[in-house]
Parts: sequence; structure tokens; C-alpha cells
Amino acid sequence: MLSFLDEDSTKDDVRIVANKSGKAILISTVIAFLLGTYIFQFFGISAHSLRTFGGLILLMMGLSMVQGRNKKINASDKERDAAKIKEDISVVPLSIPIIVGPGYITTLITASSEANSTWHYYGAIIGIFIATFFCYLILRNMISIKQKLGVNGLRIFTRVIGLVVGSIGAQMIIHGIKALWV
Repeated sequence: MLSFLDEDSTKDDVRIVANKSGKAILISTVIAFLLGTYIFQFFGISAHSLRTFGGLILLMMGLSMVQGRNKKINASDKERDAAKIKEDISVVPLSIPIIVGPGYITTLITASSEANSTWHYYGAIIGIFIATFFCYLILRNMISIKQKLGVNGLRIFTRVIGLVVGSIGAQMIIHGIKALWV
């Protein structure tokens, strides 16, 4: 987020972006969770195929994070330039596709397809609210987080999170292939 904001951005600017982004993240994730399964069923895509492909996406993201490669943001140069001109990066590209990208959407749709009771749906929706709240808190406090962690701290944190993301991806691939094989 900080790379999209001007150097002279204030905490109020960051707060405004965090508020809008939090709303966009919440709306897009709830829609993906509730409607994603039906969209993939319409196209005849099984949950296991989606899980396998989503696992590949997460595995590649995790590998990239662990290796410390420059992060490739799923936003085009035009989108980034438009965001800087409009000075509103909260929805595009920050919320969608940077935060709510293919890996997150795949995870949501997979969770939705595996939910087999109303309580599973309620639990997932509560989880979405909690995850969105933490995204909001992180975005809102991004300036102080970056200052406290420093460059090396951010690199270490990125690599540790990369291990987690890659492991989740590998597990999704294993479960997906195993289910497709049977």
C-alpha cells in the first residue's frame, strides 16, 4: 500500500484508504464465498480441480516469497497509474487483485464447496469478518508497522509467511489430486 501512496501521505490518508479497502475486501470475499461455487458449477469445474489449481497458485506465491523475489503485483501499469492519478487505490488495485487475489478467492470457493451445514457457512462468514478486520488493522497501521519492522524485518516476515502460504498450497494440491484420483 505504501508504494502506491505519495511520500507526503498522512496517517489520515492511510486511514481513509484502509476504511475503503476494508469494505471492498469484505464485500468481495463474501460474494466469492457465497456465489463462487455456483459460478464454477455452471462452468462444470469441480471443487477438486479448483483446489488443485488454487494450491498451485499458493505454492508459487509461497516460493516467490521465500526466495525473496520482487513481488509481482497483479495490477497492470495502467491500473497503478490510474490509482495514482485518482489518488484512490483502496478498491483497485489494493483490495482487488492484490489482497483478494486468485489464491484467496480459490481458498474461499474451496471452503464454500466443502461446507456441508449451515454452521459451516456461519463459521466461514465469521472467519471472513475476522480476516477482513485484521487486514483493516494492518492497512491502517502500515506506516508504523513498516517503521518498526524495518527493511530486514519485513524481509524475514515475508519469508516466514511464504513458508506458511507454500505449505497451504502444497496441502491443497495433495488433497485435490488425491480426490481427483479416486
